[in-house]
Amino acid sequence: MVVALTDLVVAGLTAPVTEDERVAASKPPYPVPAARVGPRARLLGELTSRLPSEGDGPRTVTRIKGTPVRYRDVVASLGRPGRFDFADAACALIAVGALHDVDALAGFLPSYSGARRQQVLNRLADDDLAGARAAAERIGDGLSWVGYRDIGAALADRGDTTEFFRDWKRYAATRDRHGIAELRRRLVTGTARAAGWRAALAASEDPRVGPGFARFALCTLDIEDLRRVLTGEAAGVLSETDELTVLANAVRIASGHNPGHDHPHLAEIVDRIIAVDPTTDKATMRWRDAELFGLWPAFGNQATLDRVRAAVRTPQYRRELKLLPRNVHELRPMP
Repeated sequence: MVVALTDLVVAGLTAPVTEDERVAASKPPYPVPAARVGPRARLLGELTSRLPSEGDGPRTVTRIKGTPVRYRDVVASLGRPGRFDFADAACALIAVGALHDVDALAGFLPSYSGARRQQVLNRLADDDLAGARAAAERIGDGLSWVGYRDIGAALADRGDTTEFFRDWKRYAATRDRHGIAELRRRLVTGTARAAGWRAALAASEDPRVGPGFARFALCTLDIEDLRRVLTGEAAGVLSETDELTVLANAVRIASGHNPGHDHPHLAEIVDRIIAVDPTTDKATMRWRDAELFGLWPAFGNQATLDRVRAAVRTPQYRRELKLLPRNVHELRPMP
């Protein structure tokens, strides 16, 4: 008899487990409760058979507030010894389009399950924006904003400011402030890549984003273009620390791997960062030291390394700033 995948998941979720089995399953060798052996084996087989021959499969989310990961990683996790989460298996099957009747499962799934959110990701993967919005609306417990943020992230990455702001009120900006800050950053960065730094800067000027994200508008510029823009059209737009942060990142990229000498613009950037008064406050001191230490991959001259080591105040950074990048590479044993 062929058993539908939905029925297999329900069978696993509702299988009776004795207290002794529950205790035994919590420690090595993690025996599977008897009533769950069959459904677990069948579902693992279904999941494994759908692994792609190349790549890692679709983005898969197993928790309503979790981070999407690769389908291949979810299958690998479910195949390890330990508790087999049938709700996670359901999410993975939804991700690969093998399980469609989520409504029939809804009453059996735990509140933490990302099944409804996975439907949002599936619609986004198909470039079905209307379908993704409809799927987000079906997320219960007042958590539709989580699905809408997935939509917002996709729109941000493509630099679609119009559609992004259309859903702004549904992102619940007062909740999970770290997450909403990341969404703002992605919007400015995505707009810079799609439409250029001017459009990205305009996006950062929207009060729903804010000037604190303006530096991400310049993320696509190389060091030469960045210097030109910061002394021209965008002069004075960024704070001194934000300007130095983007310059430091650009010169680090321009320096390449294990440079034999300093980039022509490195000294000026190092001078400006060192000139920032570390006694202003602890946050400024930490920023200053982190930026100087973060420039280490760009150091080609010993004199620059010595100067930065003398300037930083964080003991850990001073201990680590002893060798140039190319010297560290030379000390590593050959494979």
